[in-house]
Amino acid sequence: TLDDFSVKTLSGGILTIVASIAIALLVGHEFLAYRRVDMVAELVVDGERMEKMHINLDVTFPRAPCMLLGLDVMDSSGEQQVNLFQHVAKTRLSKDGSVIGLDQAGKPTVAVVPAGKDGKPYCGSCYGGVAPEGGCCNSCDDVHQAYKRRGWAFTDPDSIEQCVREGYVKHMQEQAGEGCRMHGFIEVNKVTGNAQILAGESIKHGSEYMHTYYDYMPHDYDFSHTIHRLSFGDEFSAQTNPLDGVSKKAHSVRAQFQYFTKIVGSEIRYLNGTVLRSNQYSATEFVKGDVTASRRTPGFFVMFDISPMRVIYTEHKRSLPSFLTSVCAIVGGIFTVARLIDGFVFRTERALQLKRESGKLA
Repeated sequence: TLDDFSVKTLSGGILTIVASIAIALLVGHEFLAYRRVDMVAELVVDGERMEKMHINLDVTFPRAPCMLLGLDVMDSSGEQQVNLFQHVAKTRLSKDGSVIGLDQAGKPTVAVVPAGKDGKPYCGSCYGGVAPEGGCCNSCDDVHQAYKRRGWAFTDPDSIEQCVREGYVKHMQEQAGEGCRMHGFIEVNKVTGNAQILAGESIKHGSEYMHTYYDYMPHDYDFSHTIHRLSFGDEFSAQTNPLDGVSKKAHSVRAQFQYFTKIVGSEIRYLNGTVLRSNQYSATEFVKGDVTASRRTPGFFVMFDISPMRVIYTEHKRSLPSFLTSVCAIVGGIFTVARLIDGFVFRTERALQLKRESGKLA
């Protein structure tokens, strides 16, 4: 009735305060829910074909010198890539872990070229290797690359004039006892395969690849390591990589560390229309550390297997009409309930008051 709204009562004031607090709390909760952006996951069959994938790595080997380490990739398509240091930098580390500087092995250098005879420019021999475009091997690295193109092992650099002049073997042996940090990325086919970091180098001989280790290389090393980062593809916020921070110590020189990863393609669709494609993975590890396994090649291996499924994450946010509808429902519902309670209390109090006045409760 009209009296319910025109007569001021203590119970009505209390109900008004309680209703106002409830409305404020519930509307605030709805506002936070309206502002929140949720990720809705959907699992679909991955229909992408002929994709490439980046393997992002940042690994420290405290007991393996940089000149000793090679990085190769083999996959199930039959493709093999060797010495993949185009986008991977190697940083030399001292025994205490401090940075010495970038390793320049395999990088283009300015060779110290002696003067040629009779005033002619010097042209170094390639010692039977496949000469570069200029026809001359003026540095030790030029000869080394010429040997690789021929499919020969670089077994005796002390017999090569350019290497003796540059102190190639001495420089390599000076790195004994150092460590190395490798960081960067490599591009691979998105098929099953493995990336491996081994001591020595890989040489292509015909259609076959051989891995070789030379006697003049340092022998006091192992593949103890710390993985600072290992991921596949672009990373997105809140992504967790299970191998990040993993640290292993080799208990023998011939210890071999193997990490088996299962990669699931991921696609993140943001509200602004941006689409980010990445990959998530699970990992298991296996260590072979027998001292007596003389035929085992020590090294660091990452085997990757590709899942046929893809997870699509889509950003979802409540619409403004939905928020306004919820607010109206909250305000209307609370006021309706409060009105019913207030009317009941008011009529009860008035009935009791009338009875007292008539003397029935005296």
